[in-house]
Amino acid sequence: MIELTNDSLYGGRLKIKQAKSGYRFSMDAIMLANQAEINTNDRVLDLGTGCGVISLILAYLHPKITVYGVEIQKKQADIAALNVRDNNLEERVSILNQDIKALSPHQTSGTVDIVICNPPHIEKSCGRINPNDQLAISRHEIKITLDEIINVAERMLCRSGRLFMVYPAKRMVDLIDRMRSCGIEPKKMSILYTKADAGAKRILMEGVKGGRPGIKINKPLIIHNADGTYTATAQQIFGF
Repeated sequence: MIELTNDSLYGGRLKIKQAKSGYRFSMDAIMLANQAEINTNDRVLDLGTGCGVISLILAYLHPKITVYGVEIQKKQADIAALNVRDNNLEERVSILNQDIKALSPHQTSGTVDIVICNPPHIEKSCGRINPNDQLAISRHEIKITLDEIINVAERMLCRSGRLFMVYPAKRMVDLIDRMRSCGIEPKKMSILYTKADAGAKRILMEGVKGGRPGIKINKPLIIHNADGTYTATAQQIFGF
């Protein structure tokens, strides 16, 4: 049996269990969920939901949306389903334990308005693969590649539907190239810095299926002050 920790966000109003060892959700997931622009009654698909953190945050912040979280690893999917129940979100959040690549719109009662994803971002051929399967699958393109994620997003999105992703800044060109090649036009981007004097760490990207060319670059998102404390922006995002 997996040993779980009991964590929370938003002053304890959102409870999240996750494995004590192995993959645990990161700042990336929280940033992505908080920065995604969601409309009332949107239908949202969370690809690679893990313990369900993005699905849970979105359902908490937007009480009229419907969310489908998809996770290939059964142990992670079981934890996500437990978190959904613990937060009384069964009527609005569904967890699907399956391979993302096999998804079809009939499983979500039609195409969705939003696809959101914090994907594995290390190419399989790059770097040492962690011996822990959970960590390896979550970080490396073992079960799914960037190309495959974008293809699934295009298939699952309605016309003018939106894709939100967080990705390493050093792979920005890869992400933009793959999105455009699948007919999802990059429209908004935020660049994430750990500190103001550090290099860019992550990008948050929004793309629109069938959108016209033209991208807006938002103001930088800086997480830490020079003394290591969280910036006011980060505190707001993390619900401190």
